[in-house]
Amino acid sequence: MADRDQSVEQLYQEAVSRRMNRRAILARGMALGLSLPAIASVAARAQDASPAASPAPMTSPAQNGPVHVSIVNKDMSLDDIKAAIADEKEVTVGNWTYAANDQLTKRFQDYVKTVYGVDVKLNYVGSQSPSTYIADLYTTAAAGGDSAYDVMAIEENYWAQVQSDSKAQNTTFMQDYLPSGLIPNAERVMDNLKHVPTSVGFQASATPGINYNKAKVDFLKDWKDLADERLKGKVLLWLPGDITAGGMLLGMCDSLGLDYHNPDQVHQAIDFIIDKIGPNVLKYTSDHAEAQSLFSSGAVDVVSFWNSMARLQYLTGMKDAAFLVASSGQYAVNGYMWIPVKAKHPVLAQIFIDWRLSDDAQFPDLQSWGINEGAWAELQEGFMGPSYEGDVPAWIKDVYFDYYPTIDQLSANYKAVDWDYYVANSADWFDYWNQKLGL
Repeated sequence: MADRDQSVEQLYQEAVSRRMNRRAILARGMALGLSLPAIASVAARAQDASPAASPAPMTSPAQNGPVHVSIVNKDMSLDDIKAAIADEKEVTVGNWTYAANDQLTKRFQDYVKTVYGVDVKLNYVGSQSPSTYIADLYTTAAAGGDSAYDVMAIEENYWAQVQSDSKAQNTTFMQDYLPSGLIPNAERVMDNLKHVPTSVGFQASATPGINYNKAKVDFLKDWKDLADERLKGKVLLWLPGDITAGGMLLGMCDSLGLDYHNPDQVHQAIDFIIDKIGPNVLKYTSDHAEAQSLFSSGAVDVVSFWNSMARLQYLTGMKDAAFLVASSGQYAVNGYMWIPVKAKHPVLAQIFIDWRLSDDAQFPDLQSWGINEGAWAELQEGFMGPSYEGDVPAWIKDVYFDYYPTIDQLSANYKAVDWDYYVANSADWFDYWNQKLGL
């Protein structure tokens, strides 16, 4: 009975602090092994609670007792966790160059200080070329040294690459860490955004696609429409070589009714891009700032880039910026978090992962974080699961679904990549594409 009461109270605290809807409460209650009447009672209590009057508390997962931490294979009490944090002192995360990197760093450090009473340092490394992180990982692993990073928070294709290389070399480059008592927020994440036991997504709808000016271009429905002669000189494409261009190629194959598992058909898609879309291309680039500048200035009306560009442009004044969810579908290339082998700070690594999945990090409050709307739009990448649906802030609620998909759309319109095949073949695709471009 004591265990049941504890589980009921745990569900209630989670429901209130995370502002969970009834569907999320039901799913979490079932996972805790509670009966339907008990879950219904929690849902009723949570509905009566006022998040505005009672701010979401910041507490440790071990607040009510020890939690099992698989990466160190032991149960850890709150005091154990505090001692581990005090011993580790810092954590290093490899990620991207967000506009709000400084605020994110401070917010996490403040979180650890509030919850655990320990001052720590987050070394938040930002790069638009995460392949450098992988090269560093392989170099230190070959030398038998500790990893330079505690968390990799980068695109799913890099996780797939490392998994493939691990098998090929019969070695281990990343650690199993899920499930973990230090990461209860992972239970809120949809199953299709997790690779248990090695990684969990922190984005839900990141996808390379077509950003366009809807006031000037109103006829686009799919990738192949970029060949329309009305776009002559008004298209910017990403240079072949990474997943930004790779996402376009996967989408183009689907748009043309081709199979990217067939090398000849991939070449057909590349030939279409070169021969049919090429006359409309003002420039190829691999410079995000240049792409953003040409788009906002009106030099181009279409940019092949990540979906975040459209909402960032919209929120910084370009009110006609839009993102096209292609009629043939979008390939999801979300960011995933994993822990490299021989990470020096495994406890803080998991605390960071859990915090990155929290309401505070998924839907940052502009005032509390000290960021503008554009910076918010880089950090927020859709619903990770049903329990986040109530978190959309009032200032963007009216247009949120113009730039982000619903959970139903995530299931229906966003496709999973066959990463094993992509990793094995994408280099050949890019070689062919660059040769056709004369590069």
